Amino acid sequence: MKASQASYLAGFLDGDGSIHFQFVRQREYRFGYYIRASMSLSQSTLAVHGLEAIQALIGGGYLRDRGTGMSDLVVTSRPLLIDVLRQIEPHVIFKRKHVRAALGLLPDIRPGMSPEEFLNVARQVDDFASLNYSKTKRIFAVDVEHHLRSKGFLAPVTTSLMAHQERWDFRPNGPIHKSHNTPAPRNRVKV
Repeated sequence: MKASQASYLAGFLDGDGSIHFQFVRQREYRFGYYIRASMSLSQSTLAVHGLEAIQALIGGGYLRDRGTGMSDLVVTSRPLLIDVLRQIEPHVIFKRKHVRAALGLLPDIRPGMSPEEFLNVARQVDDFASLNYSKTKRIFAVDVEHHLRSKGFLAPVTTSLMAHQERWDFRPNGPIHKSHNTPAPRNRVKV
């Protein structure tokens, strides 16, 4: 890809594109989920020829008609994503953090991960989601962790903070103490 083409694609991603990582439930997969990485470029369906030209330029992806007058070029191939993101990284402005974070995360998504590695990547996916303004994320790393524990992939942890969350109150600048159900006094009025 020429520098001018990479610059154009970077601008398109900045304005009408997005990068996402999401968990997809899949019983057939070893851990019950897989992590889908994607880059989407959106445009009016009337101008889909522009998305087709970008598809030919990058050598992959698929076109999706939303049925709303909008279409997307979606790239889910991790090797292709890495290649495209590396080429456009120097030119991206608004989504620079997204591109850099994705380039850091994509190589970690690989076959043969241990359950602990998969959970670590799941937590990175949650961190990445904080860069986007999406309100539709439905599956989180904690859901993946619960599933892995329920299937025996991870040993149960009885000393985790979550196990003691109801019994203990952890204050950042104060003592650790047991919480209780006694109501707080109200202006020295006897109750």
